[in-house]
Amino acid sequence: MTDIWTALLYGCIIAVCFPLGALLTVQVEPSHRTIAAFMSLGAGLLLAASTIDLTLASLDHAGPAVTVAMILGAAAIFSTANWMLSKGGGGSRKRCGACVAQPSEEDQPGSGSAIALGTVLDALPEALVLGVVLNGSDNAIALTVALALGNVAQAISSTSGLRHAGRSRRFIATLWIGLALVVVATTAASFALLGGVGDSVRPWIEAFAAGILIAMICEAMLPEAFHEDHSFRGLVAAVGVCVFVLLHDLL
Repeated sequence: MTDIWTALLYGCIIAVCFPLGALLTVQVEPSHRTIAAFMSLGAGLLLAASTIDLTLASLDHAGPAVTVAMILGAAAIFSTANWMLSKGGGGSRKRCGACVAQPSEEDQPGSGSAIALGTVLDALPEALVLGVVLNGSDNAIALTVALALGNVAQAISSTSGLRHAGRSRRFIATLWIGLALVVVATTAASFALLGGVGDSVRPWIEAFAAGILIAMICEAMLPEAFHEDHSFRGLVAAVGVCVFVLLHDLL
């Protein structure tokens, strides 16, 4: 049986990937082509996690009506929130800056706050559902690996964009370290408070998280992954899906 310390460990695994991806970007300064490939792989992993793991689990236990309603409702919430954040300058928070520039604070005052809020919006659902899944699921490891690798890809692209927009190292470090702490705390809180909700409520949470992830992938990750030269990006995304399938089957 998973305990709170194990939940904290899993939360740390997915959380530390945000500052890790940021650090890699600062040290290596990857090209747009490299970043797009990472985003394609991450999108494939997260799409597989949201469909194969979360959606099918909800479908098996709650049926199509609940699953569809929760996915559409969650996607609508994300899209609405993302649309509102876009008006404040947070819509391009996952862009690398070499293709589509993120706004600087001088260009759009308050855009830093919008980017920070959008980044939290992208990350909280995965921490929420991981805490729930850790109670009684046999596939928590596969989900954790998918979320972790997806987080590295997102942090790489977003950090590149932040640097192109002239954001300070202090802003970048505060954003990713702060987000990591929030993700760890959310995973632990979700495990403690929602993990015991039972089979009647768990599928609702899983479908809700799937809807958020699907909307986030389409609106925040795929635009970067397939911008300009998108040769073989679909293949890379398919590799991500296959990696999750293998992890799901083996672990």
